[in-house]
Amino acid sequence: MRKRGKPVMKVGHGGTLDPLASGVLVLGIGKGTSKLQSYLEGDKQYTAMVELGYETTTLDAEGEIVKTMDWNHVTSIDSIRETVVPKFTGKIQQVPPLYSAIRVDGKRLYEIARGGDEKEAQHVEIPMRDVEVYKVEVENTLSESVIQSGVVDGKKYKEAVKEMEAAAAVAAAEKAAAAPPPAEDVEESNDEANNTAGKKKKKRRGNKNKGTKKKSFFDESTVPTVQCDSTTDTTSFELPLFTLNVSCGGGTYIRSIVRDIGYEMDTVATMTGLVRTKQGPFLLEDALRKEDWNADKIYEAMTKIE
Repeated sequence: MRKRGKPVMKVGHGGTLDPLASGVLVLGIGKGTSKLQSYLEGDKQYTAMVELGYETTTLDAEGEIVKTMDWNHVTSIDSIRETVVPKFTGKIQQVPPLYSAIRVDGKRLYEIARGGDEKEAQHVEIPMRDVEVYKVEVENTLSESVIQSGVVDGKKYKEAVKEMEAAAAVAAAEKAAAAPPPAEDVEESNDEANNTAGKKKKKRRGNKNKGTKKKSFFDESTVPTVQCDSTTDTTSFELPLFTLNVSCGGGTYIRSIVRDIGYEMDTVATMTGLVRTKQGPFLLEDALRKEDWNADKIYEAMTKIE
C-alpha cells in the first residue's frame, strides 16, 4: 500500500485490554491483519488480582469507591474456592461493566458513563450477556512471568492517587486564593442603538458539558505494580487479597466476574490488576515485550507463526 508515494505498512490488533491491564495483545502486520480473526480463535486466559471489601465505579482500581462492606466473615481462600468454582464455571450470565465498549441505544457504555449526565448513567439498562467460562481457579499467588508483565498494586495505587488528589486540591486552593477578583460584567448602555443600526447582539454560548475522560495519574512506566518475592518465583497474598485464573470464551468481562464473586461471598469486590496470559494460540511466555519492539525482533516473532 502506498500513500502519497510512500510505502505504508498496515498494522492491526486483535482485541483491546483494560487501561490498567497488561499481557498478551496480538498484532497483525501487513497481510497478517487479514488473518487476525483466524489467529484469535480459541479461548482466552487471564490472571486477576482481587480485593474484597470495596467496589468502584469502573470495577477496577481506577474508579471511585462507591460501596464498602465487611469481608471478615470470609475466612479462607478455600471458602472462596468452594463457592466460586461451581458457580462460575460453564455457561453463565453476566452484566457487563458500565465502563465498557458495549453499545446501548447506539452509544458505547463508557461514553454514557463519561458523558456528564449522571441520571442517564445511573438509569441505563445494560443487557445481561451469556458467556462461557471453561475453568476458574482461586489462588493466593502470582507467578513471576505474570508479575513481570506488570500487575497493578491496588493498595499502593489507591494510596498514591489519594496523595496526588490531596496535593492537587491544595494547589487549586492556593491558586484560587492568589487570583485577582473577577471583573464585573458591565452592560452596554447603547445596546438599543446598536441594534437599531443593524448590529446583531451577540449571544454568549454556554459551554456544553460533553464529558471528558478522567485524567490518568500514571502511565505504564510509573503505575505502582506488584513486585516479585526475591526468594521465590512467586508472590503470595493474604485476604482480603486473592488471585483468579480464568479461562473463558470471547466477550467475558473479568471485572464483572469479580464483582459477582463479591456478591456471592456476601460482600463486595474489585479487580485491582489484570494480565491476559493467553489469547488463542498466543502465550504470555512467548510475547514480545515493548522494549523489544524493533525490526529484527518483530521479524523473528513473525517467522515463528508462519
